[in-house]
Amino acid sequence: MSIEIATTIATATAIATKKKKSSNLIINQNKIKYSKFKYQHLNLNKASSKLFLTDSEDGISFRNKVVSQIANPNKQLSLNLSNSNQITDVSMLGNVHTLNLSGCSGITDVSTLGKVHTLNLSGCSGIKDVSMLGNVHTLNLSGCRKIKDVSMLGNVHTLNLSGCYGIKDVSMLGNVHTLNLASSYLIKNVSMLGNVHTLNLSNCNQITNVSMLGNVHTLNLSNCNQITNVSMLGNVRILNLSNCDRITNVSMLGNVRILNLSNCDQITNVSMLGNVYTLNLSFCENIANVSMLGNIHTLNLYYCSNITDVSMLGNVHNLDLSYCSRITNVSMLGKVHTLNLSKCKMITDVSMLGNVHNLNSANCKMITDVSMLDNRCINAWKRPSFKFTRL
Repeated sequence: MSIEIATTIATATAIATKKKKSSNLIINQNKIKYSKFKYQHLNLNKASSKLFLTDSEDGISFRNKVVSQIANPNKQLSLNLSNSNQITDVSMLGNVHTLNLSGCSGITDVSTLGKVHTLNLSGCSGIKDVSMLGNVHTLNLSGCRKIKDVSMLGNVHTLNLSGCYGIKDVSMLGNVHTLNLASSYLIKNVSMLGNVHTLNLSNCNQITNVSMLGNVHTLNLSNCNQITNVSMLGNVRILNLSNCDRITNVSMLGNVRILNLSNCDQITNVSMLGNVYTLNLSFCENIANVSMLGNIHTLNLYYCSNITDVSMLGNVHNLDLSYCSRITNVSMLGKVHTLNLSKCKMITDVSMLGNVHNLNSANCKMITDVSMLDNRCINAWKRPSFKFTRL
């Protein structure tokens, strides 16, 4: 559904539906003609959003005619005013449904936007006070570095505070469903966030105690390198602990479904992780024994250079052994679906890998005979393209 604006008005587009039927909103020669159906939702692009905000004669006329075509702007109107640095007054925008003001550095007062459903204020560097935004459903404040007090945002459903360097106290955010606090460096105490469903604390490197986060569904603690004890996180469903290089004991994480321990190089014992569905142990160079990991679906052992015996991994579906330079025998891996052996320089015999669907043995220079590999394996062998799902 399109809006066409003549030379005096910027080109714009609108999306409109009524009872699953499409209607056209046409602007031509500064006049608006509407079909007989009113719109369920109008999504104005940047050009028409700016016109909607303008106090000129054309802007007022356009605004009145748009509003007249929807019963409730708070449920039906979306505006995109991103990166409009000249905007300072947004007091008249409090009744729209979706409002994108990202990068509008001239805005300081957002007190009238508390009824907006989805509000993007990322990069609005002039904002300090967000106390009136507690009823917003989805709120993006990433990069708003002057914000310090978020105590009134506890009822927001989805809240992005990443890169908000001034925030210290998040104790009132325990009822937020999806909370992103990545790179909010001053945060230390997260004990009140145990009921959050999806929680991103990556790069919050002053956090030491995560014992109260065991009920979080999806938890990202990557680069929180002060954490040592993760024994209470066994019920987390998706857990990212990559680069938490002070962790040594992961024995209580066996019920986690997707677990990323990449670069946790102090870990030596992974025998209790056999029930994990997807496990990333890349760069865990002190791990030697992986005999208990044979039931894992997707296993990444990239650059685990102390591993020598992989005979018990034959039931793994996706297996990355690249740069495991001490492995010599892969005869038991014939049932693996996708197998990466690149840079495994000690391997000589791949005769038992004929049933592997996707085999990457790039730079395995000691392999000379591939006669037992069928065409599909040989093609994969010649064309190394191996990907693992990472957190």
